[in-house]
Amino acid sequence: MSAETNQQLETRGSRRAARTGHRILEIDGLRGIALTLVVIFHLFGQGRVSGGVDVFLTVSGFLLIMSLGRSLANMKPLGIVARWGRTFSRLAPPATLVLVAVTIASLVVLSPLNREQNLLEVISTAFYFENWQLVATQLAYGAAGPETSPLQHFWSLSVQAQFFIGFPLLVGLLTLVTKSRRARVTLFWSLLGAATLASFIYAWNANAVNPQEAYFDTFARFWELGAGGLIAGLLMNNRALPAVLRPITGWLGLSMIISSGFIFSGGTAYPGPAALLPVGGAVLVLLSANGGWLSPTPLLRSRPLVFLDSISYGLYLWHWPILIVFFTVKERDVLGWRGACFVMGLAFVIALVTRWILTPAIVWATSKKPRHALIFALIAIIVAAAPAGAALGIQATKSANAVVDPCAGAASLDPERPECAGFGKGAEPRPSLDKLRQDMPRIDECWNAEASTEVNVCTVGDVGTASKYLLVVGDSHNDAWIESYKKTAEDLGWAMDISSRAGCQWISPDAPRRGTKVEAQNACIEWRNAMNELAHSSKYDAILTTASTKTTFEPVPDGMTYENSHAGLIEEAWSHRSSEDVPIIALRDTPFFPESAIGCLQNASMLAGGVCSEDRTKATQRPTGVYQAIEATPNAHLIDLNDYICEEYRCNLVVGGVVTTWDGNHQTSTFNLTLTPYLERELVTLLE
Repeated sequence: MSAETNQQLETRGSRRAARTGHRILEIDGLRGIALTLVVIFHLFGQGRVSGGVDVFLTVSGFLLIMSLGRSLANMKPLGIVARWGRTFSRLAPPATLVLVAVTIASLVVLSPLNREQNLLEVISTAFYFENWQLVATQLAYGAAGPETSPLQHFWSLSVQAQFFIGFPLLVGLLTLVTKSRRARVTLFWSLLGAATLASFIYAWNANAVNPQEAYFDTFARFWELGAGGLIAGLLMNNRALPAVLRPITGWLGLSMIISSGFIFSGGTAYPGPAALLPVGGAVLVLLSANGGWLSPTPLLRSRPLVFLDSISYGLYLWHWPILIVFFTVKERDVLGWRGACFVMGLAFVIALVTRWILTPAIVWATSKKPRHALIFALIAIIVAAAPAGAALGIQATKSANAVVDPCAGAASLDPERPECAGFGKGAEPRPSLDKLRQDMPRIDECWNAEASTEVNVCTVGDVGTASKYLLVVGDSHNDAWIESYKKTAEDLGWAMDISSRAGCQWISPDAPRRGTKVEAQNACIEWRNAMNELAHSSKYDAILTTASTKTTFEPVPDGMTYENSHAGLIEEAWSHRSSEDVPIIALRDTPFFPESAIGCLQNASMLAGGVCSEDRTKATQRPTGVYQAIEATPNAHLIDLNDYICEEYRCNLVVGGVVTTWDGNHQTSTFNLTLTPYLERELVTLLE
């Protein structure tokens, strides 16, 4: 093709762009490539994360901000409600079909262990706050498996929707405080630039401190949307790249987008500075639009890529739930190329069917008055959330704590109760799998979340009539005993002040903990100081404490072992008790299992064959200074109940028909209740 022909193509493209109001015709192909990259990396990438979502967000910001910018520049109404109606009447109905399908799969196919979480995510996804739901439940974005959320990929659509809802409202406020065209336009682009820069700095810091949370954070993602908007502003003012450079910069941008998933591990690197690679690639492609036949323009405007864009949304929505169902049915967590091709093909077909079913309704809704489109979208959202809400309501009526036989649980390992030996073998474990991860009845007044700056202490039993008054402190492993503590106080006529804090042991206030955010560390220090003050008061007859041995405190001083260092931290806290006459009782930590082992509970043959177990030494022997601290501290004692949890050489997930742990790390409340008689016996021996 001649240079003249190339020039003609550029001219036609420029004229066509002008007729479409700065509409960049390459966007359809770019968006199709971005979303398809996400799908391909999910299925064939062995856990790697592409930069496709980052490009998708950049394009979304470009389109919305260009539209709003034109309205401001022309002094036209923003039409916020109409925008919402048009946007969500297209986005919500396909999502509704997926969410209803996931609700059914959660009840019928997917692991009952995750049922309640999946139903919660259906609701959060329907109302577009799935990204914050993932932050709240600390779910990491990464490789798929049977236990992975079937909806985690919706996080990006939640970020997009929050932007589509919130940003026009902010621009609407801008029009209320500024009346002149010049002031509006100047302030709009200035604030957008400042907000984009602020978001980038925030994302950089958040990614360094907590990349798992930053990945889903709307505020950390705003800079990607804002970058697209700033490029829209440049193009509106005819500030595209010189025509002679566009073929080079266009292909460079496209190569940056495609290569980003190979260069960076996006699940931990984005949206930090590494995301400049895919976002920068998208920016170059947009600035290189109408680049002629030597550029990506013909490719991005081609019918195959335009068609790919038309189904990419449906393909993106369906591929991940299908993948998780595939893993569940096949009972595997590794995807071969045949399985990947099967999932891809099935998602492709279902995406086509989805478009065929919904297109007439969407066209009808968007062709009517704006309120009709908005009502249509709201109905779709309600239909998506209602079945999951109803199922969740039914789940909530079930009790997590199972009523168990006197021989159940710990009693089955009691040598003094031979009649209980082997109890529960072959029976369905309790609690049921669909309630297992809720078998942690937390009392808010006794619990201190990691981010909380308050110090909560609750009292169980009647202090006025109690024969013994105990202070009970520790981390989340202490909280797992809360129902057992309540029953102990009731059975023995004692009272207890109880306080547990997430990830925070009762040790020296300034003890470092690797991986803890500064805010959480400071709150932990305040809690430890408060526990020291309580311990120093003279009102308690004993102090009971327990904590996870999985938590480590580093760095270790030179010349010391970890055990010696940890013991010193413990002894410093214990030194605050009011008198050596007040016993300190350390409850030994309970066994650990790999979290992946919990899936073993779904296989009856593996349970019966004893496969769902862990070597006792491996499950219980972790580095800790507790034992040295007890030896060095007068009137300090250890209660070790692990003989009622583990056999001589193995620790089983199910003991006496009761599941011992709900996540491999924390004991179930139901099992700890079966340990209560043995805890009571040890406490009485020490204190009475």
